[in-house]
Amino acid sequence: MSRYSLENYEKYKTVKIRPEPLSPKSDVSNHGLFEYVAFSWKELEPDRGEYRLEGIQEALNTANNPVLVLTPDLPGWVKDDADDCFAALVRKVGSYIDADRRLAAVVISTLADSKEEWNAYIDSFETQTLLADLQNDKLIRHLRERSHGFGLLVKCSEENWIECCEAFARNHLQKVWKSYPVVLHVTDDACGPHSRREAYRWHATLSNVNIGLGYNLTLRRLTYPETVSSRGSLPLRFWFVNTGSSRIYRKFQLWVQLKQGEVSYELPLLGGTDSWLTGDLVHNEMIPLQDMPAGKYTLSVGLFFEDRSYIPLNIRNQQQDGYYEMGTIQVEITDEDPLMNIWDSYDPEGYYPLEDPKLPEAD
Repeated sequence: MSRYSLENYEKYKTVKIRPEPLSPKSDVSNHGLFEYVAFSWKELEPDRGEYRLEGIQEALNTANNPVLVLTPDLPGWVKDDADDCFAALVRKVGSYIDADRRLAAVVISTLADSKEEWNAYIDSFETQTLLADLQNDKLIRHLRERSHGFGLLVKCSEENWIECCEAFARNHLQKVWKSYPVVLHVTDDACGPHSRREAYRWHATLSNVNIGLGYNLTLRRLTYPETVSSRGSLPLRFWFVNTGSSRIYRKFQLWVQLKQGEVSYELPLLGGTDSWLTGDLVHNEMIPLQDMPAGKYTLSVGLFFEDRSYIPLNIRNQQQDGYYEMGTIQVEITDEDPLMNIWDSYDPEGYYPLEDPKLPEAD
Protein backbone atom coordinates (compact mmCIF):
# COMPACT_ATOMS: atom_id res chain seq x y z
CA MET A 1 0.00 0.00 0.00
CA SER A 2 1.36 3.40 -0.96
CA ARG A 3 1.97 5.97 1.78
CA TYR A 4 -0.29 8.31 -0.22
CA SER A 5 -3.17 5.85 -0.61
CA LEU A 6 -6.64 6.77 0.60
CA GLU A 7 -6.50 4.14 3.35
CA ASN A 8 -3.97 6.25 5.21
CA TYR A 9 -6.45 9.15 5.41
CA GLU A 10 -9.49 7.26 6.72
CA LYS A 11 -11.04 8.74 9.88
CA TYR A 12 -11.67 5.29 11.35
CA LYS A 13 -10.05 1.89 10.94
CA THR A 14 -11.79 -0.06 8.20
CA VAL A 15 -11.98 -3.55 6.78
CA LYS A 16 -11.92 -3.70 2.98
CA ILE A 17 -13.31 -6.88 1.43
CA ARG A 18 -12.56 -7.55 -2.24
CA PRO A 19 -14.25 -10.86 -3.13
CA GLU A 20 -12.76 -13.04 -5.83
CA PRO A 21 -15.13 -13.56 -8.77
CA LEU A 22 -16.18 -16.97 -9.95
CA SER A 23 -14.59 -18.38 -13.06
CA PRO A 24 -16.76 -18.12 -16.22
CA LYS A 25 -17.21 -21.89 -16.26
CA SER A 26 -18.68 -21.82 -12.74
CA ASP A 27 -21.67 -19.70 -13.80
CA VAL A 28 -24.44 -22.16 -14.66
CA SER A 29 -27.31 -19.70 -14.23
CA ASN A 30 -30.24 -19.97 -16.61
CA HIS A 31 -32.07 -16.80 -15.54
CA GLY A 32 -31.60 -15.44 -19.09
CA LEU A 33 -33.78 -18.14 -20.66
CA PHE A 34 -37.55 -18.02 -21.03
CA GLU A 35 -40.26 -20.43 -22.13
CA TYR A 36 -43.53 -19.64 -23.82
CA VAL A 37 -46.66 -20.74 -21.97
CA ALA A 38 -49.04 -20.72 -24.94
CA PHE A 39 -52.76 -21.47 -24.84
CA SER A 40 -55.26 -21.24 -27.65
CA TRP A 41 -58.65 -19.61 -27.40
CA LYS A 42 -60.20 -22.93 -28.42
CA GLU A 43 -58.90 -24.81 -25.40
CA LEU A 44 -59.48 -22.00 -22.89
CA GLU A 45 -63.10 -21.31 -23.95
CA PRO A 46 -64.43 -24.32 -25.88
CA ASP A 47 -68.01 -23.10 -25.36
CA ARG A 48 -69.09 -19.54 -24.86
CA GLY A 49 -68.67 -18.53 -21.22
CA GLU A 50 -67.20 -21.92 -20.28
CA TYR A 51 -63.58 -21.33 -19.23
CA ARG A 52 -60.91 -23.93 -18.61
CA LEU A 53 -57.99 -22.00 -17.14
CA GLU A 54 -56.50 -24.52 -14.71
CA GLY A 55 -53.91 -25.59 -17.27
CA ILE A 56 -52.27 -22.18 -17.10
CA GLN A 57 -51.43 -22.61 -13.42
CA GLU A 58 -50.05 -26.09 -14.06
CA ALA A 59 -47.80 -24.82 -16.86
CA LEU A 60 -46.41 -22.04 -14.66
CA ASN A 61 -45.22 -24.63 -12.15
CA THR A 62 -42.77 -26.17 -14.61
CA ALA A 63 -41.80 -23.38 -17.04
CA ASN A 64 -38.61 -21.36 -16.65
CA ASN A 65 -39.34 -17.60 -16.74
CA PRO A 66 -42.76 -18.25 -18.35
CA VAL A 67 -44.05 -15.79 -20.95
CA LEU A 68 -47.79 -16.11 -21.52
CA VAL A 69 -49.19 -16.13 -25.06
CA LEU A 70 -52.93 -16.31 -25.80
CA THR A 71 -53.30 -17.45 -29.41
CA PRO A 72 -56.55 -16.24 -31.01
CA ASP A 73 -57.65 -19.53 -32.61
CA LEU A 74 -61.38 -19.14 -33.12
CA PRO A 75 -63.61 -21.65 -31.32
CA GLY A 76 -66.47 -23.08 -33.33
CA TRP A 77 -69.10 -21.06 -31.45
CA VAL A 78 -67.72 -17.67 -32.57
CA LYS A 79 -69.82 -16.11 -35.32
CA ASP A 80 -69.71 -12.31 -35.09
CA ASP A 81 -67.67 -9.70 -33.18
CA ALA A 82 -64.76 -12.12 -32.84
CA ASP A 83 -62.31 -9.46 -31.61
CA ASP A 84 -64.72 -8.37 -28.86
CA CYS A 85 -65.17 -11.98 -27.80
CA PHE A 86 -61.41 -12.52 -27.70
CA ALA A 87 -61.02 -9.35 -25.63
CA ALA A 88 -63.49 -10.82 -23.14
CA LEU A 89 -61.31 -13.94 -22.89
CA VAL A 90 -58.23 -11.79 -22.27
CA ARG A 91 -60.01 -9.99 -19.43
CA LYS A 92 -61.06 -13.29 -17.91
CA VAL A 93 -57.53 -14.70 -18.03
CA GLY A 94 -56.14 -11.43 -16.66
CA SER A 95 -58.45 -11.46 -13.65
CA TYR A 96 -57.52 -15.10 -13.05
CA ILE A 97 -53.73 -14.82 -13.24
CA ASP A 98 -52.63 -11.19 -12.92
CA ALA A 99 -51.23 -11.44 -9.38
CA ASP A 100 -49.10 -14.52 -10.12
CA ARG A 101 -45.44 -13.55 -9.62
CA ARG A 102 -44.18 -16.62 -11.48
CA LEU A 103 -45.17 -15.03 -14.78
CA ALA A 104 -42.27 -13.17 -16.42
CA ALA A 105 -44.38 -11.32 -19.00
CA VAL A 106 -47.51 -11.41 -21.17
CA VAL A 107 -47.34 -11.01 -24.95
CA ILE A 108 -50.01 -8.75 -26.41
CA SER A 109 -51.35 -11.10 -29.08
CA THR A 110 -54.63 -10.21 -30.81
CA LEU A 111 -57.05 -11.31 -33.45
CA ALA A 112 -57.62 -8.02 -35.25
CA ASP A 113 -55.14 -5.57 -33.65
CA SER A 114 -58.11 -3.66 -32.29
CA LYS A 115 -58.07 -1.14 -29.48
CA GLU A 116 -60.63 -3.22 -27.62
CA GLU A 117 -58.20 -6.13 -27.51
CA TRP A 118 -55.23 -3.93 -26.59
CA ASN A 119 -57.20 -2.28 -23.79
CA ALA A 120 -58.23 -5.70 -22.47
CA TYR A 121 -54.57 -6.49 -21.84
CA ILE A 122 -53.87 -3.06 -20.36
CA ASP A 123 -56.86 -3.14 -18.01
CA SER A 124 -56.63 -6.80 -16.98
CA PHE A 125 -52.88 -7.38 -16.49
CA GLU A 126 -52.22 -4.42 -14.21
CA THR A 127 -49.28 -5.93 -12.31
CA GLN A 128 -47.72 -7.98 -15.11
CA THR A 129 -45.27 -6.80 -17.73
CA LEU A 130 -46.86 -6.51 -21.16
CA LEU A 131 -44.71 -7.17 -24.22
CA ALA A 132 -45.41 -5.34 -27.46
CA ASP A 133 -44.08 -6.69 -30.75
CA LEU A 134 -41.21 -4.45 -31.81
CA GLN A 135 -42.61 -4.12 -35.32
CA ASN A 136 -46.17 -3.19 -34.24
CA ASP A 137 -45.97 0.60 -34.50
CA LYS A 138 -49.71 1.12 -33.93
CA LEU A 139 -49.71 -0.89 -30.71
CA ILE A 140 -46.65 0.93 -29.38
CA ARG A 141 -48.27 4.27 -30.18
CA HIS A 142 -51.48 3.21 -28.41
CA LEU A 143 -49.60 2.10 -25.28
CA ARG A 144 -47.89 5.46 -25.14
CA GLU A 145 -51.18 7.29 -25.59
CA ARG A 146 -52.54 5.30 -22.63
CA SER A 147 -49.35 6.17 -20.67
CA HIS A 148 -48.86 2.47 -20.01
CA GLY A 149 -45.36 1.08 -19.67
CA PHE A 150 -44.39 -1.90 -21.81
CA GLY A 151 -41.56 -4.23 -22.66
CA LEU A 152 -40.60 -5.44 -26.11
CA LEU A 153 -40.70 -8.78 -27.88
CA VAL A 154 -38.01 -8.74 -30.55
CA LYS A 155 -38.29 -11.49 -33.17
CA CYS A 156 -34.83 -11.42 -34.68
CA SER A 157 -32.83 -13.43 -37.20
CA GLU A 158 -29.69 -13.00 -39.28
CA GLU A 159 -31.93 -11.80 -42.11
CA ASN A 160 -33.98 -9.12 -40.33
CA TRP A 161 -31.66 -7.79 -37.62
CA ILE A 162 -31.21 -4.52 -39.53
CA GLU A 163 -35.00 -4.06 -39.66
CA CYS A 164 -35.09 -4.60 -35.90
CA CYS A 165 -32.47 -1.89 -35.38
CA GLU A 166 -34.50 0.44 -37.58
CA ALA A 167 -37.65 -0.26 -35.54
CA PHE A 168 -35.83 0.65 -32.31
CA ALA A 169 -34.74 3.93 -33.87
CA ARG A 170 -38.05 4.69 -35.57
CA ASN A 171 -40.06 4.48 -32.35
CA HIS A 172 -37.31 5.79 -30.03
CA LEU A 173 -37.20 2.57 -28.03
CA GLN A 174 -33.51 2.54 -27.12
CA LYS A 175 -34.20 3.34 -23.44
CA VAL A 176 -37.14 0.99 -22.86
CA TRP A 177 -34.82 -1.54 -21.18
CA LYS A 178 -34.16 0.85 -18.30
CA SER A 179 -37.74 0.36 -17.07
CA TYR A 180 -39.13 -2.73 -18.81
CA PRO A 181 -37.58 -5.92 -20.20
CA VAL A 182 -36.56 -6.53 -23.78
CA VAL A 183 -37.22 -10.19 -24.69
CA LEU A 184 -35.41 -11.72 -27.65
CA HIS A 185 -37.03 -14.45 -29.75
CA VAL A 186 -34.38 -15.91 -32.05
CA THR A 187 -36.20 -17.23 -35.12
CA ASP A 188 -33.14 -19.00 -36.56
CA ASP A 189 -32.18 -22.51 -35.49
CA ALA A 190 -29.24 -20.98 -33.60
CA CYS A 191 -28.42 -17.42 -32.60
CA GLY A 192 -26.12 -15.88 -35.20
CA PRO A 193 -23.40 -13.28 -34.55
CA HIS A 194 -25.49 -10.27 -35.64
CA SER A 195 -28.46 -11.22 -33.47
CA ARG A 196 -26.18 -11.90 -30.51
CA ARG A 197 -24.37 -8.57 -30.86
CA GLU A 198 -27.56 -6.55 -31.19
CA ALA A 199 -29.18 -8.37 -28.26
CA TYR A 200 -26.50 -6.95 -25.99
CA ARG A 201 -26.86 -3.50 -27.54
CA TRP A 202 -30.61 -3.64 -26.90
CA HIS A 203 -29.93 -4.81 -23.32
CA ALA A 204 -32.15 -7.85 -23.82
CA THR A 205 -32.77 -9.75 -20.60
CA LEU A 206 -34.43 -13.00 -21.80
CA SER A 207 -34.13 -15.17 -24.85
CA ASN A 208 -35.51 -18.48 -26.11
CA VAL A 209 -31.91 -19.69 -26.61
CA ASN A 210 -29.09 -19.52 -24.10
CA ILE A 211 -26.73 -16.72 -25.16
CA GLY A 212 -25.82 -15.48 -21.69
CA LEU A 213 -28.41 -12.73 -21.34
CA GLY A 214 -29.65 -11.29 -18.06
CA TYR A 215 -28.00 -9.76 -15.03
CA ASN A 216 -24.68 -10.83 -13.53
CA LEU A 217 -23.94 -9.16 -10.20
CA THR A 218 -20.51 -9.09 -8.61
CA LEU A 219 -19.54 -7.46 -5.33
CA ARG A 220 -16.31 -5.72 -6.19
CA ARG A 221 -15.65 -4.19 -2.77
CA LEU A 222 -17.21 -3.76 0.67
CA THR A 223 -15.82 -1.38 3.28
CA TYR A 224 -16.90 -1.36 6.93
CA PRO A 225 -15.37 -0.44 10.34
CA GLU A 226 -13.23 -2.81 12.33
CA THR A 227 -15.20 -1.90 15.48
CA VAL A 228 -18.71 -0.59 16.09
CA SER A 229 -20.80 0.19 19.17
CA SER A 230 -23.87 -1.68 20.32
CA ARG A 231 -26.89 0.55 19.60
CA GLY A 232 -24.51 2.63 17.49
CA SER A 233 -23.98 3.17 13.76
CA LEU A 234 -22.55 0.82 11.17
CA PRO A 235 -21.28 2.71 8.07
CA LEU A 236 -21.15 0.45 5.00
CA ARG A 237 -19.79 1.24 1.54
CA PHE A 238 -20.69 -1.13 -1.30
CA TRP A 239 -19.33 -1.35 -4.81
CA PHE A 240 -21.31 -3.79 -6.94
CA VAL A 241 -20.90 -4.33 -10.68
CA ASN A 242 -23.55 -5.69 -13.02
CA THR A 243 -21.62 -7.11 -15.97
CA GLY A 244 -24.73 -8.64 -17.53
CA SER A 245 -26.78 -7.46 -20.48
CA SER A 246 -29.66 -6.02 -18.47
CA ARG A 247 -30.87 -4.83 -15.11
CA ILE A 248 -32.90 -6.83 -12.58
CA TYR A 249 -36.59 -6.08 -13.08
CA ARG A 250 -38.06 -7.80 -10.03
CA LYS A 251 -38.06 -5.85 -6.78
CA PHE A 252 -35.22 -6.79 -4.46
CA GLN A 253 -33.52 -5.46 -1.35
CA LEU A 254 -30.01 -5.42 0.10
CA TRP A 255 -29.59 -7.01 3.54
CA VAL A 256 -26.73 -7.37 6.02
CA GLN A 257 -26.49 -10.13 8.60
CA LEU A 258 -24.44 -10.03 11.80
CA LYS A 259 -24.05 -13.48 13.35
CA GLN A 260 -22.40 -14.75 16.52
CA GLY A 261 -22.96 -18.43 17.14
CA GLU A 262 -26.71 -19.06 17.15
CA VAL A 263 -27.55 -15.36 17.51
CA SER A 264 -28.26 -13.56 14.25
CA TYR A 265 -29.32 -10.01 13.36
CA GLU A 266 -30.71 -9.28 9.89
CA LEU A 267 -30.60 -5.62 8.88
CA PRO A 268 -32.44 -4.30 5.78
CA LEU A 269 -30.81 -1.45 3.87
CA LEU A 270 -32.51 1.48 2.15
CA GLY A 271 -30.50 1.21 -1.08
CA GLY A 272 -32.44 2.34 -4.14
CA THR A 273 -32.05 -0.97 -5.97
CA ASP A 274 -34.95 -0.11 -8.28
CA SER A 275 -32.61 2.31 -10.06
CA TRP A 276 -29.71 -0.14 -10.45
CA LEU A 277 -28.94 -0.67 -14.13
CA THR A 278 -25.74 -2.15 -15.56
CA GLY A 279 -22.14 -1.26 -14.84
CA ASP A 280 -20.88 0.09 -11.51
CA LEU A 281 -23.41 0.29 -8.66
CA VAL A 282 -22.21 2.17 -5.58
CA HIS A 283 -24.17 2.47 -2.35
CA ASN A 284 -23.14 4.01 1.00
CA GLU A 285 -25.39 3.72 4.04
CA MET A 286 -25.24 4.26 7.80
CA ILE A 287 -27.16 1.46 9.55
CA PRO A 288 -28.45 1.86 13.14
CA LEU A 289 -27.61 -1.21 15.21
CA GLN A 290 -29.77 -2.87 17.84
CA ASP A 291 -28.79 -3.52 21.42
CA MET A 292 -26.28 -6.32 20.83
CA PRO A 293 -23.99 -8.26 23.17
CA ALA A 294 -20.32 -7.40 22.82
CA GLY A 295 -18.12 -9.73 20.83
CA LYS A 296 -16.90 -10.68 17.38
CA TYR A 297 -19.58 -11.16 14.71
CA THR A 298 -19.51 -12.54 11.20
CA LEU A 299 -20.76 -9.96 8.69
CA SER A 300 -22.58 -11.29 5.63
CA VAL A 301 -24.36 -9.65 2.71
CA GLY A 302 -27.36 -10.81 0.64
CA LEU A 303 -29.73 -9.55 -2.05
CA PHE A 304 -33.27 -10.90 -1.77
CA PHE A 305 -36.44 -10.72 -3.85
CA GLU A 306 -39.80 -10.09 -2.18
CA ASP A 307 -40.45 -13.84 -1.89
CA ARG A 308 -37.09 -14.15 -0.05
CA SER A 309 -35.42 -16.05 -2.85
CA TYR A 310 -31.92 -14.67 -3.22
CA ILE A 311 -29.90 -13.23 -6.07
CA PRO A 312 -26.70 -15.24 -6.69
CA LEU A 313 -23.55 -13.14 -6.67
CA ASN A 314 -20.63 -13.92 -8.95
CA ILE A 315 -18.17 -14.31 -6.05
CA ARG A 316 -16.37 -17.22 -4.41
CA ASN A 317 -17.34 -16.31 -0.81
CA GLN A 318 -19.12 -18.93 1.26
CA GLN A 319 -22.91 -18.63 1.00
CA GLN A 320 -25.64 -19.83 3.34
CA ASP A 321 -29.37 -19.11 2.93
CA GLY A 322 -28.57 -16.34 0.45
CA TYR A 323 -26.05 -14.56 2.67
CA TYR A 324 -22.45 -14.35 1.48
CA GLU A 325 -19.88 -14.27 4.25
CA MET A 326 -17.63 -11.18 4.07
CA GLY A 327 -15.56 -11.00 7.25
CA THR A 328 -15.72 -10.26 10.98
CA ILE A 329 -16.59 -7.13 12.93
CA GLN A 330 -16.10 -6.32 16.62
CA VAL A 331 -19.07 -4.99 18.60
CA GLU A 332 -18.28 -3.08 21.82
CA ILE A 333 -20.38 -1.56 24.60
CA THR A 334 -19.76 2.21 24.73
CA ASP A 335 -21.48 5.28 26.18
CA GLU A 336 -21.51 7.12 22.85
CA ASP A 337 -21.64 6.46 19.13
CA PRO A 338 -18.32 7.63 17.63
CA LEU A 339 -19.38 6.78 14.04
CA MET A 340 -22.78 8.49 13.93
CA ASN A 341 -21.59 11.64 12.17
CA ILE A 342 -18.34 10.30 10.74
CA TRP A 343 -19.31 11.10 7.14
CA ASP A 344 -20.46 14.67 7.78
CA SER A 345 -17.08 16.30 7.33
CA TYR A 346 -15.49 14.23 4.57
CA ASP A 347 -16.32 12.04 1.60
CA PRO A 348 -15.08 8.49 2.30
CA GLU A 349 -14.97 7.72 -1.42
CA GLY A 350 -13.37 11.01 -2.46
CA TYR A 351 -9.92 11.97 -3.66
CA TYR A 352 -7.72 14.00 -1.37
CA PRO A 353 -4.74 15.68 -3.10
CA LEU A 354 -1.82 16.59 -0.91
CA GLU A 355 -1.85 20.11 -2.33
CA ASP A 356 -3.95 22.20 -4.67
CA PRO A 357 -3.00 21.79 -8.32
CA LYS A 358 -1.05 24.71 -9.74
CA LEU A 359 -2.26 26.76 -12.65
CA PRO A 360 -0.36 26.13 -15.88
CA GLU A 361 2.22 28.74 -16.64
CA ALA A 362 1.51 31.01 -19.57
CA ASP A 363 3.77 30.63 -22.56
